[in-house]
Amino acid sequence: MTGMPFFDTDDMLREFYNRSTGSDLTVREIFLDLGETGFRQLEVQALRMLFSGDDGIIIALGGGVLSNPFLTDDDRKELGFLCCIDVQDDIAFQRILLNGLPPFLMDKEDPFEALCEMNLGRRAMFRKYADFIVEIGDAADATPEKTAEKILSAYGEMV
Repeated sequence: MTGMPFFDTDDMLREFYNRSTGSDLTVREIFLDLGETGFRQLEVQALRMLFSGDDGIIIALGGGVLSNPFLTDDDRKELGFLCCIDVQDDIAFQRILLNGLPPFLMDKEDPFEALCEMNLGRRAMFRKYADFIVEIGDAADATPEKTAEKILSAYGEMV
């Protein structure tokens, strides 16, 4: 819709890790291999690679990026227009289950409750930094196209 290049931090992180190790691991396998600290450090390295490129790109951030302890205020400024796509916890959990529980939920007694708790903190962080928030439910207007239109409209009003 914009003609701008699109990047997903999970894809970048995976490419960065696999290229440097000669492995072919998924993001979840990388998390298990490096642990959360190593994973978060690599996540910021991948983001900084994107920042060093051209302006005018769209980046899909992982849900934990803004609360990453290795992300500096300068890094956050580099993000530019930040939109939070807020998905209801029950919908997010059903999507997560399509690929099995991620490592950060595997050892939890109640993975859904753990996700809800984690998302409270993540939502607070996104609300602190986001320029625009799109709340996604299961309504008919929650299609990817309609969501993109809302984001582009909000972006257009800010620039």
